Parts: sequence; structure tokens; C-alpha cells
Amino acid sequence: MLPPKVSVVIPTYNHIRYLPYAIESVIHQDYANLEVIVIDDGSRDGTSEAIRPYRPKINYVYKENGGTPSALNRGLSVATGKYICWLSADDAMMPDKVAKQVELMESNPSLGFSYTSFIVIDANGVKQYDVNSPYYPDKREMVTRLMEGCFINGSSVMMSREALNVVGNFDLGLPQAHDYDIWFRFLRQYNCGFLPEALLAYRWHGENMSKHSNDACIMIVQERAKQLFPEWLS
Repeated sequence: MLPPKVSVVIPTYNHIRYLPYAIESVIHQDYANLEVIVIDDGSRDGTSEAIRPYRPKINYVYKENGGTPSALNRGLSVATGKYICWLSADDAMMPDKVAKQVELMESNPSLGFSYTSFIVIDANGVKQYDVNSPYYPDKREMVTRLMEGCFINGSSVMMSREALNVVGNFDLGLPQAHDYDIWFRFLRQYNCGFLPEALLAYRWHGENMSKHSNDACIMIVQERAKQLFPEWLS
């Protein structure tokens, strides 16, 4: 019997230098029931032709450029897995990431999502250092700590499809911090799981969106969080 299906959504925009590395890291997972969905958000760098060799193993979808939230939502709309991962086109999964997170999610049905620690690699894929992501088993502490800043790496996350149907998709009105926003929505309804192992390689190449944080988006998310958790956040 096959294990639960996992959908991995890879949104990409002009990242052909790194995209094959991301795709390879998924199709070589130690897991038997995967679908890989690449959402090309209007790339102009030859992405479509460059990844043609992978077409038999992936679901490639082209759309007009609309930003990361719209690309992610397009991926969610075609994903058929019980669990869904988001992998940025310049990042990569460790070979046992999916298997270990599915085991965690299956062991506790109350989990809406889970995340992991990660390593940072440079533009050439060379490891730079480890990041031991913080985690707080007490939900109140988790929420209050998140208000200090988002410490959950989106590419390390696995989400429950059932839970996503409840909390809703990524907010198209948030070009940044759309992941930060959805973690709070998950936490209002569900518990969060965590694996301390570094199961993701996060690539820092100097052009990352997180280098240019949008304070206005962060403020919107934090104001929404106060409305979601009035008992804990003033």
C-alpha cells in the first residue's frame, strides 16, 4: 500500500539557474508517493525549455506573472496530495525530508502543519552554516514569539490539505509575509509540529526576497494576528 500522497509546489520566476537543483531534490526523495508541481510565474529566462527533460516527472504549469502568493495558490488548486509542501525554486530538500515529515504528521492528526530546521547554502550550493529553528510546544508561547518575527522557513513546511481547506489560501494582497500570515491562521485552528533536523537547504544568493522585507506587510499580518488571538495579544 502506498503512503499518503504528498504534493510539492515549486513556484518559480526567472530562477532557471537554481530550479533544476530544486526539482532534483524532490524527485530523488526517499518517498514513494509524490507529485511535483512547478508553477512558472511568467518567467522570461527560458525556464519552459530548460526544464523540458523533467516534464515526464513533473506537472508544469505556466501562468502570467502575479507574484509568489498567486503562484502558490495556483499550485494548491491543482495539488491532489493529502499533504502539501512549498519549495522555493532556489532551495532544496534533503532526501528524507518528505518521509520524516509525513511520519510526524500521520502520528498526530491535530497538526495543521509542521516545519524543520535548515542549513544555509550559497549561490554555488556550498554549505555555510546551520540554522536551528526555534519551536515552542505551548501554543500561546508559539504565537507570542511569532509576533516578534517569523522564524518559520516556508520551504521547510508541510501542510495538511484538510487544514488548508479550513484556513484558506495565501493572501494575494500580501506580496511578502504571505507565509507569516498563514502560519497565524493555522495556529488559530490547529497545532503545529516540528522536526529539529536540518531537512532543507536554504540558498542565500543575495537576491532573496527576504533581503528586502516589506514592513507594511509585516504590520498588516501582526495586526491580523491580534484580531485572531485577542486573548493572548493586546
